[in-house]
Amino acid sequence: MEKVTELMSICLRQKLQTIAHSLLFCTMLAGCGTGALQQNPASTPPQTSQSTTVTQLRIGDAPADQVFSFEVTIASPINLIPSGGGTASAITVNPNRLELTRTAAKMQPIGVMALPPGSYSAAEITIQQPSLVYAKTLLMPNPVTLIDNADGQDQTVRINFNPPLVVGNTPVVLNLDVNLASAIVNDNAGNILGTHFTESSFKIGVQPIGIMGRQQDDDGEFESVTGRAIEVTAAGFVLQTGQTGSRLPFNVDSSTTFSAGLQLANLQEQIVEVQGFTRADGTLYAQKIEALGDQNASQIEGTLTTVGFNIPTLMEFIAQDGTGTGFTSAQVGQDFLTDISGVPSASFTTDFGDCDESALPTPAANFPFDAAHLKGGQRIEIITENGVTQNQPIMASQVRLQQQAISGTVSAFTALPDGTSSFDLLLPADSYVTLLSGQTTIHVVEQSETDNRAGSLANGNVVQVRGLLFWTGTQFNMVARRITQELEP
Repeated sequence: MEKVTELMSICLRQKLQTIAHSLLFCTMLAGCGTGALQQNPASTPPQTSQSTTVTQLRIGDAPADQVFSFEVTIASPINLIPSGGGTASAITVNPNRLELTRTAAKMQPIGVMALPPGSYSAAEITIQQPSLVYAKTLLMPNPVTLIDNADGQDQTVRINFNPPLVVGNTPVVLNLDVNLASAIVNDNAGNILGTHFTESSFKIGVQPIGIMGRQQDDDGEFESVTGRAIEVTAAGFVLQTGQTGSRLPFNVDSSTTFSAGLQLANLQEQIVEVQGFTRADGTLYAQKIEALGDQNASQIEGTLTTVGFNIPTLMEFIAQDGTGTGFTSAQVGQDFLTDISGVPSASFTTDFGDCDESALPTPAANFPFDAAHLKGGQRIEIITENGVTQNQPIMASQVRLQQQAISGTVSAFTALPDGTSSFDLLLPADSYVTLLSGQTTIHVVEQSETDNRAGSLANGNVVQVRGLLFWTGTQFNMVARRITQELEP
C-alpha cells in the first residue's frame, strides 16, 4: 500500500522492514580447488596462495534523480564464471541490507578477499527485496511535494563481460557499479512502480592498486570511512562499517594520526572515521583516525527531508546507514526525527575528507554549516551519545555535513586560475534536491584538486557532481570533490 507523506507537515513514518541483516564481504578463499570464499576475521589481509590474488571489492551507484534512498539485499553467493567454462568462483555473502545512493559517484569499500587469477566471462548476482524512497510532486488540487516508496521483485541477473574480466597475480580492486536509473519501472504518468534489473544495470571492472598519494575511490583510496573499531591488536584493527557488515582490516604505524585523546590502546568498540589508502601488497593502511563516539553512542547518516516543523530545532531525515547502540539494519530506509537543540556550535562540523578546501572563495559566509543553515536535500551525519530508541526523537550531540552526488546541466561556466572553475548546476525538475528544498540551481566551485573525470566543462554539459552542499540561507553552494559525466538510464 502506497504511503504518502506531505512534506510541509511530515510525520514520523514507521516502515516495517523484514530484513535485518548485515553484509560481510571480507572473505578469503577456503581452498585452491573449491573456489569458495569464506570469512577472514583477522586484522591482516587475506593470506593467499600462489594461485590466488588479493582482491578488494567495492560497490557504487549511479542513482535516479528522484531517489534518495535505495536499499537492497545481495544474496549469497555472487558467482564469477570462468571463460571457457569450469567451476565458478563463488563469493560468499553474509545476510545484509545495503543502501546505495550515498555511494553515488564514489566506490565504497566492502571488503578484502582472495580470488583465483584468470579470465572471467560473466558474473551472476541475485538482488533481493529492492526498495526505493523518492520524492515526487502531486499537482492536484495544489502543487505539493510528497515522499513515497516503492518495492521491486527479487531477481538473478547475469552480467556478461566483453572483453572478459581479467584478474592477474598482483592485488587489484574489483568495482561493482549499479545503475539504478536503468532499473526503475515507471507508469505512463511517470510514477515509480518498482525495479527491474538487467545486464545494463551493472558495470563490473578491475583496477590495479593505485600509486600511493594519488589513489582514488576505484583503485584503493579510503576517504572518510566510518564504522566501529573491533579486533584491535598491536598492529591495527578491523573496521566494521555500518549495516553493511563489512570488515576492513587496517594497519597502523607511528605515522598514523589519532584525534585528541584517542590511541590504539583505547580504540576497541569506538565509533571512528578512517582516512587511508591501500598499499601495493593489498594491505589497508589508516593514515588518520577520528573518534566520533564511544561504545554507548550511535552514528546515523541520511538525507534531510524537513527542517524546522513548528519547532526550529527539529529535523527529519531518511537513514541511509548507521551503527551503534539501538541502530539495526532494519532501520535503513526509515525516517527519523532528530532534536539538535543540545548541539554546541562547535559540534556542527564539515566532513571534507579529500575534498579540496584550500582555496575556497571568500567570504566564509558562502559556505556555512550550523543550526541556522540546514536545508532539505542536504546529506548529514548525526552522532548521539545516548543511542537510538525506537519511536523517540534522536537527541543529537554532533551534526556533520557529508558529501553527496547531484546531477544537472552546466550553466554560467567561468574558468578560473590554476585549473579551477565555477558554474551553476541546473537541476532536473524531478531532482530530489529540488523537490525537498524548492531550489532549482546549485552554484558549484571546482578546486584545483577536484577529481574531474568529465573533461573540459562547457555550458550544456550534463554532469554529476559529488561534494559538500552548503545552504547560505538563500542558495545552495557546492564544493566539488569529483565531477563525472552523467550516465544514461
